[in-house]
Amino acid sequence: MHRYSYFCLRKIIKTMQRRHSSNADGAPPERTRSQTVGSETSLDEGGVFEGLKPESPSTQQLFSGLVGLPSGNVSASSFQAAGLVMGSPPVYIQMTSSSREEGPHRADSAPYLPHQPPPHRSSLLHAATPDRQGNGEDGPEDPSTPAPALSELRAVISWLQKGLPFILILLVKLCFQHKLGIAVCIGMASTFACANSTLKHQVSLREKRSVLISFWIMAFLAGNTFYLYYTFSSEELYNSLVFVNPNLAAVDFFDLMWVVGITDFVLKYFTMSLKCVVLVLPRVLLAFKSRGKFYLVIEELSQLFRALVPIQLWYKYIVGEDPSNSYLLGGVLLILYSLSKSFDVCGRVGALRKAMKMLCISQSCGVRASSQQCSEAGDVCAICQAEFRDPVILMCQHVFCDECVCLWFDCERTCPLCRSAVIETLRYWKDGTTSAHFQVY
Repeated sequence: MHRYSYFCLRKIIKTMQRRHSSNADGAPPERTRSQTVGSETSLDEGGVFEGLKPESPSTQQLFSGLVGLPSGNVSASSFQAAGLVMGSPPVYIQMTSSSREEGPHRADSAPYLPHQPPPHRSSLLHAATPDRQGNGEDGPEDPSTPAPALSELRAVISWLQKGLPFILILLVKLCFQHKLGIAVCIGMASTFACANSTLKHQVSLREKRSVLISFWIMAFLAGNTFYLYYTFSSEELYNSLVFVNPNLAAVDFFDLMWVVGITDFVLKYFTMSLKCVVLVLPRVLLAFKSRGKFYLVIEELSQLFRALVPIQLWYKYIVGEDPSNSYLLGGVLLILYSLSKSFDVCGRVGALRKAMKMLCISQSCGVRASSQQCSEAGDVCAICQAEFRDPVILMCQHVFCDECVCLWFDCERTCPLCRSAVIETLRYWKDGTTSAHFQVY
């Protein structure tokens, strides 16, 4: 009888351990009382739990003969505390190897201890997963989250889209207020572009140039300048050409841009008129191969003068009408402007010196070619497709006319046939073009 009771108790404990392992692998740890009773009832194959029910009259008698348990100390409260009575939550008891070896000789001072259930698998996975929010180095960032710079750019674009109608309204209002100045600037820019392209084309024609077109360019530019100064004669804009302030009550930013722009365009017109004068000169007075040097000197001198004209206008604008109110700020700004302007002027002076040196010194692109070298080249210039006139041979052993190759190197720096570099630096203004740069400061 005692062995049978001990065998039943071991079977109960093993059944509970198997049930606990299956719950830890698949089922959630928390279960209701009805689910626990149902599962335990389903495992009762041989009527093992029949003796543990509260209504069983032989519960105390069943365990009264166990070794180590006095017959008079076993009560229903002890089973309820251990979780063995039906209707109470189950308690898992772990049987170690030492306890199984002792068998019926277990001491009274070593009772069975309840076993804590292991944590659920989801808890283990949660503990093993690194905290991405706490430490950014443990895990990669979420690719769906935009970068801070991209978010700010999107915010700016969104703000521009919302404020675009208001910006357009302000621009339209500003253009309407200065409609006269904008129309004059557009007209002068168009006149400059047309005259500059026509002059460049006439320079490239050399002997086939049209003197009539050259005089028409000069007359057209002079007429535009005279009409402009006559229309705005009350402002005396021509004073800025001789470093004198125009007749303006106050010089704000828009007035400064107006005077500087008009003066710059007039100086460009005057530069192109001088180039037209060089263009119409007869060949006996000035050879075509030497005219590129004069075009270069005129352009460098014009750019230097155009850089000096706005200085007095900027000084007046920076200082203002009342120097006492902004004496410190005006002084600092004047010093910064003077330093920046000095570097620009020094660079233009150096370019003018190089142009004057090139004008005074006769430069040859090659050496005189012999008749044998001309015969080997076919006695035909590859540029003008005619017989050689003053043939010269380059470093690459190609023969050309002296005048043709000089005009070629006014706008190129390589050989027309083999494209090998012949000259070191290229002078862009030797082809008769004028700089379209707007000299603001």
